[in-house]
Amino acid sequence: MTINRKIWTGLGATAAALGLAGAGATDGGAGTFPASKTGDTVPFERGLAKILDGEGGEGGIGFSQSGPVFATPALSTEQLAVALPGRTIRKDQAVAIYFGTDGQVEGWKRDWSRTDDLSKCPTPLGDNHELDHGVCYTAVINPLAGKYEFKDGRVCMPAYSGKPEDGIGCYYIGFVTKYVMIGDGQRTYGSGKDLVNGKQLEVFRKAAGAH
Repeated sequence: MTINRKIWTGLGATAAALGLAGAGATDGGAGTFPASKTGDTVPFERGLAKILDGEGGEGGIGFSQSGPVFATPALSTEQLAVALPGRTIRKDQAVAIYFGTDGQVEGWKRDWSRTDDLSKCPTPLGDNHELDHGVCYTAVINPLAGKYEFKDGRVCMPAYSGKPEDGIGCYYIGFVTKYVMIGDGQRTYGSGKDLVNGKQLEVFRKAAGAH
């Protein structure tokens, strides 16, 4: 399939695994954050602003080491509080999570599966279907809504799965260049996602300037 729904684990190390939780937080406020240039750090807000402008952070924010081991730290509690409220973590057709400034989270996650019923794919691509090389895939929508809070370098919220029976989950958030990664200390959830300003819960992200 052309859309990205594969688990990407190559750079999915979290702060718990690397011992890097809270990197830069000792500088006060949101502190500093590693850039991809060896040994460099940048003010977190500056790197974040560049990500939101569509750049890869300051020199590619998010790497404290670049080979032979690629390591990326999770955001600290202070950095989460700067980065997430009023913004959406999203990936077309896969997931969209808006973190309101009121402490409420809302969004959706789509679970995709193959079907032999080609009538489920009346067009090559839709919000909840995709026809790829003659194979039809359809999506089940799992709404995501509830409270969130930042605690111990993680965001705690309704489970990433969007399924009520999974309860509450607490997740590390990290940047790999300009992309957001989500993990729980044991696994990484999907591939890189975008962090965008405002509430953007459409299935397909609108191009900049589109109405």
